[in-house]
Amino acid sequence: MGMVRDGMWDLAFPPGPPERMAEMVSAAVVADAVRRYDADLAQSVETSRDWRHGHRRVFRGITALAVSSPRVSLGIATDGLHSVRTVLRFAAGRTVTSLEDADMSAPGKGAGLDTETVTGTGTPTARLEVPWRGRVLAADELRRQLVEWEDRGIFEPGFVAAVQRVIDHPEWLRLPGFRLTVIGAAAELSPLSPLLAWGAEVLAVDRPGRARWDRLRAQARAGAGAVSFPAAAAGPGVDITRYLPALTHWIAAHTDARPALGLYAGLPGAAGLRIAAASDVLAESLLREHPDAALALLGSPTDCYAVPESIVLAAREQLDRRGIRGTTQDVLHRLAPNSLYRLNYLRPVLDAEGSRWGLFDNLPYLSGPDYALAQRLPRWRAVRAHSTGHAVSYTVAPPTWNSAVHENPWRAAAYRAATHFGIEVFDAATARVLLAAKLVADLMTPGESPAGTPETADGSRGTADSPRGTADSPGESAGGPRNPELLFTDGAAHGGLWRQPFTPRSLLAPAAVSGSLQALRDRVGSALDLDD
Repeated sequence: MGMVRDGMWDLAFPPGPPERMAEMVSAAVVADAVRRYDADLAQSVETSRDWRHGHRRVFRGITALAVSSPRVSLGIATDGLHSVRTVLRFAAGRTVTSLEDADMSAPGKGAGLDTETVTGTGTPTARLEVPWRGRVLAADELRRQLVEWEDRGIFEPGFVAAVQRVIDHPEWLRLPGFRLTVIGAAAELSPLSPLLAWGAEVLAVDRPGRARWDRLRAQARAGAGAVSFPAAAAGPGVDITRYLPALTHWIAAHTDARPALGLYAGLPGAAGLRIAAASDVLAESLLREHPDAALALLGSPTDCYAVPESIVLAAREQLDRRGIRGTTQDVLHRLAPNSLYRLNYLRPVLDAEGSRWGLFDNLPYLSGPDYALAQRLPRWRAVRAHSTGHAVSYTVAPPTWNSAVHENPWRAAAYRAATHFGIEVFDAATARVLLAAKLVADLMTPGESPAGTPETADGSRGTADSPRGTADSPGESAGGPRNPELLFTDGAAHGGLWRQPFTPRSLLAPAAVSGSLQALRDRVGSALDLDD
């Protein structure tokens, strides 16, 4: 087994053409993940001549395959994560080892990482307060708004119920008894800022960068909690793809409370796949060493999910209520059937119990298979962690106004008109607090999580104190385990994407046109007001 003494490794792809290695790795991992359950699908991946453009069909197939039964969902997750560890490499100088063979807990590998702590000077927020459209929602007003979001199909009932529990128990806001490590602390939807405002003690990990850490330190000083973070010789922050063993050791040294690991780091392209793999190594190490450890993850709205029949039926009801506008939409669809007003959930997927599911496919065309796999790795880890009895908080985030949206005028125009299509786009400040509240609820009340009873790797029911679902839930027979894919759907905050009748991709053009016209009307109206 390879060993590196200074604590610094580099997580790398195997040797090959740099411009193609991420795609080659993603193809190998996906084929390995599905081989036991669909040999034809695996072969289609291995023989694909255009994997970059053909991967979306395969990820739809993986999603349909996973929802077919708890055993298959867990098996795909297990084989896929094993493949990642077999394919990727740790390298330091002339020492190279696979992730599978690396010793993440060897003594001395934390060398070179110091700890800096910043304690806030503020007063902890005494209740859950959510900024929204220039107001601050709290107490009964927040409850009413949550119910409205649920009625409109913006949030799933499990998400609303979780946030309502936090309203009832503001003492949970500081996460008593937990020590949460936030990987990707500076990410736009990271829970770091809300948790510090609530008085929590948090471990923060993110890449080096003076401006980034100046902002994080300022957040910590303005908050009411405390944040500790690792620092290398060059300053605060570490690249998790280069300091994995050292960082694993550093986190282990700070688990003086029940550990929880939140994975929020991400980048586009091949770098994002490396970060996802490194985050998964951290998760596996922590969960293995701490049976009581919890896992927290955010799902992207631009991914492919299997959704229960209740969501599919809600989308169909929206279709029936369109009125006269529906006639125009139907005409446009006939003119451009693949690009305008294409129906969501065209073909149902049946699981082993006969329950019907729909496939929500919002994977971007241009992001590539490395992006798709980077989104899938944390889902596989969530299924694995839940199967062994760990508390898992997984929440699909809503579409949000972020810097990438503002830099793209076409997408920004589409977001402005999203409300006309049953979709709500949230300011990052609003989404951040709501998602952090959901995380708090999931950690403080794991028995009320919608995930149901976990299934262990050998197909048994998990631990005696595992939360149990109900026999009426999709994907569950009486006395049997609920489908692990419900981890991703029951508490989703998808912003209405799942419950409207058309695929988001087929709404982009009409929404962009509508949003552009709306912006033009606003500018003309402003000009007329100035003339007056």
